[in-house]
Amino acid sequence: MWINRFLAEKQQQALEKRAESGESQTDIPVILEKKMKDSYIEEYLLFKTEPDVKEEYLNVYGGIRIGKILEDLDALAGSIGYLHCDDGRSETIPLTIVTASLDRIDMLDVIPPDEDIRISGHVTWVGTSSMEVSCWVETVPEGAPKSGQSAFGVGQPSADQRVPGKPILAAKFSMVARDPYTGKAAAINQLKLETEEERRLFKLGAEHRARKVAERRFDLSLIPPSFEEMSLVHDLYKEYIQYLDPTYNRDMPEDVKWMKDTLKQNLVMCMPQDRNIHGNVFGGYLIRLAYELAHSTGLIFCKSRIHFVALDDISFRKPVHVGSLLSLTSQVTYSSGSPSRSFQVKVRADVLDPISDEQSTTNTFHFTFMALDGEVPRVMPRSYDESMRYIEGKRKKERWMQVAEHNTSIFAGGEGDRTRVR
Repeated sequence: MWINRFLAEKQQQALEKRAESGESQTDIPVILEKKMKDSYIEEYLLFKTEPDVKEEYLNVYGGIRIGKILEDLDALAGSIGYLHCDDGRSETIPLTIVTASLDRIDMLDVIPPDEDIRISGHVTWVGTSSMEVSCWVETVPEGAPKSGQSAFGVGQPSADQRVPGKPILAAKFSMVARDPYTGKAAAINQLKLETEEERRLFKLGAEHRARKVAERRFDLSLIPPSFEEMSLVHDLYKEYIQYLDPTYNRDMPEDVKWMKDTLKQNLVMCMPQDRNIHGNVFGGYLIRLAYELAHSTGLIFCKSRIHFVALDDISFRKPVHVGSLLSLTSQVTYSSGSPSRSFQVKVRADVLDPISDEQSTTNTFHFTFMALDGEVPRVMPRSYDESMRYIEGKRKKERWMQVAEHNTSIFAGGEGDRTRVR
């Protein structure tokens, strides 16, 4: 994987510098002030000019596999985190950087299979031991310079070299730094803000973090739904009881489906080929597995082609070890039906112990999809647990509608504004 090659090159450079200087390693990193552009990395996927790369990413419809792009984004965010935390000294032992959460992904356009695209990003906010990494996917304008010679080149072009393309996707990751020996939180380099655009990005990052903290206080696992939400649950109950109680003599409409009937599952044995540099299963691989199951669930639910719209707030609760038996459970949790064509799919990832039958949840994913044609059925809960999933899905949809424009405002300031960050 290209991230492993990138980090291996950085490590080799450090070893060579240390050998030349005769210095010994120390486990005390120096805390610096770094610019946003210091952590900028880009990767090119040359679908137009490299047929082998395009073949690797094609789906059955001739489009690009979104799951593989999500996998690449997680790898990119990790390498950006390492680059920001690097103090430039060959004698420093690198911190361990892990993905705490994938806060948001919004699709702005369809990924063109016949154009070269650029995946790029940099740190946009930092705390004491955590950082926000913003990533973008965009087309590459004709004639624009490309970093590196290979299809998976990684580089840091200067602002005057970089030509903005058409925005396709915007993503935000929360990364945390750990001491490589103790596993405890470790202090990281701070940001030196030099322009109004950088101050805007930093402010957006701080607001996003504060909003996440506030939203956790209203989690349905902690407090009951609002009065309006409970009224909705009761209205749903009054409707679905008519389909279950024969005294009502009412058949369920064809455009309504029970939530329980949308459930799909997949079991995966985690192999060594899917491990990250820390020896655990690569987070991007888990995201791809979850996306592909969610997409299949949506296809069966709609019985028509669907389009990925957004991914909301994935928390990586615990690492998944190589050799684990991973159970993925997917379910449509919210769909209001026509005229809306969007719906929510939730995927839960659990690690199973085949001997003791014990299981523990490692990740929960919330996907927003939209049907490309035809009408989308309504999904109907029929228990309190399913009703809470329905309310959660409704909240996710409302958040998508509110936040999509906010998250993509990094482009809204003008593509030229974003290039000046570098």
